Amino acid sequence: MNIGIITVGDEILIGQIVNSNAAWMAAQVTSIGGRVIEHASIGDVASELVDTVNRLRGRCDALLLTGGLGPTHDDITKDVLTSYFDDVLVEDVATTQRLQAWMQRRNRTLTERNARQAWLPSTCTALANPIGTAPGMLFERDGLFLVSMPGVPDEMRCIMTNDVLPRLTVRIDAEERPTWAYRTVYTTGIAESDLADMVGDTTSFLLGSSLAFLPNYLGVRLRVGACGLTLEERTAELDRVEGILRDRAGRFIYGSGDITLASAVGAALLERNATLAVAESCTGGMLAAAITDVPGSSAWFPGGVLAYANEVKVRELGVDVTVLAAVGAVSEDVAKAMAHGVRQRYGTTYGIGITGVAGPGGGTPDKPVGTVWIGLATPDGVHATRYAFGGDRRMNRERSVGAALGMLLKVLR
Repeated sequence: MNIGIITVGDEILIGQIVNSNAAWMAAQVTSIGGRVIEHASIGDVASELVDTVNRLRGRCDALLLTGGLGPTHDDITKDVLTSYFDDVLVEDVATTQRLQAWMQRRNRTLTERNARQAWLPSTCTALANPIGTAPGMLFERDGLFLVSMPGVPDEMRCIMTNDVLPRLTVRIDAEERPTWAYRTVYTTGIAESDLADMVGDTTSFLLGSSLAFLPNYLGVRLRVGACGLTLEERTAELDRVEGILRDRAGRFIYGSGDITLASAVGAALLERNATLAVAESCTGGMLAAAITDVPGSSAWFPGGVLAYANEVKVRELGVDVTVLAAVGAVSEDVAKAMAHGVRQRYGTTYGIGITGVAGPGGGTPDKPVGTVWIGLATPDGVHATRYAFGGDRRMNRERSVGAALGMLLKVLR
């Protein structure tokens, strides 16, 4: 089944919000065997919505829309779609006339619009929205399955999960056609080129499946794709390819599916009845945030110290003032002292200390922007590693988090 995704709203086009709805919707329909062929983002303009639906309906079996269902003057989706499906589009002239009539009908007061908010035309099926006021709208005509949902992420996900995905699943299964399924295998601590060399010639084992290398700041993701007629066939093929990847690069793989690097670290700590505390400078709490994003992380993470200023490093972590004066905050000695200090303070099995020059200023010839030292304190001692990430502040901080978690996972494994 070919699926198109349309998101409506000027706020997306001008960059005021990130279009997370489209990404989530695409992942969900792909997981049930749908094939997303296009994402389209348009403004709050009636003619653009009509033109986009006209363009995509010839290529898609289903269209999923979000946005523009609210009660204010710029929420156009409901009226445009009801007009669209009440009068089947045949000629461009008819389209123009109908849009002109619709624009005239729009010239009513906000009170009148609110009074009509619960009204839905007979040409559509209302989809319940238990956590919001605007219901979803399902139109089915001439083989097209079109659903319009609110732009509020939680409301859209509720309608998708409870109503839309089950309907699409029935349709996809009824087609009895081979469809694609995907799985992501996660690695850390190895560069993309080295991982590719380790995996080797993919033509020898893919046999019609697919493999993509997707690097990010946490490591390299391996996206495996498999095509099959049934879920069992697709799952078996994904398992087969993942097994080969683990045979060839298993020491760098920390999981697949929905796992995160932080959750992999947490699982390894729990297996050993071990705990972790962190001391952060340049990352400003991002490491602790990644850890506490893991449900149940309180079982292995009691807390940490945000030691941005040198005096906090001294007072809270016991970093020696003379060491700071001699080698500076961004150094091996200070990273090790931070890791040791936070481990001692919280009485944990492991301690991590991060200190660096995130940028854009503060760099020197000896310590340019992107220089980061990460210390790791273990029951066997303390060591630190120097990293040279680059000039982008956000990327430096994110890569520091990934490197710190990767260091600990390597020790645990």
